[in-house]
Amino acid sequence: MALNIMIVDDSAVMRAFIRKVVGLTGLDVGVCCEAGDGQDALELLRNHWMDLILTDINMPRMNGEEFIRCLEATSCCGPSR
Repeated sequence: MALNIMIVDDSAVMRAFIRKVVGLTGLDVGVCCEAGDGQDALELLRNHWMDLILTDINMPRMNGEEFIRCLEATSCCGPSR
């Protein structure tokens, strides 16, 4: 079963690097979404199920720690699978 993965980082270069590393792992990847900060990631999660989220900590608007706390505070972060 393919995994849906989200990469959350304010650096486009780092997101591209992480995407490449994920590709090298041999994981069966379905959708690979990218977000520039936690707030953008939350918007994407409203409409897309993610099996794995890789997030940076130091980002503008909503940093990684705030993003994780928000995920923990909600019982559901998007459509059910």
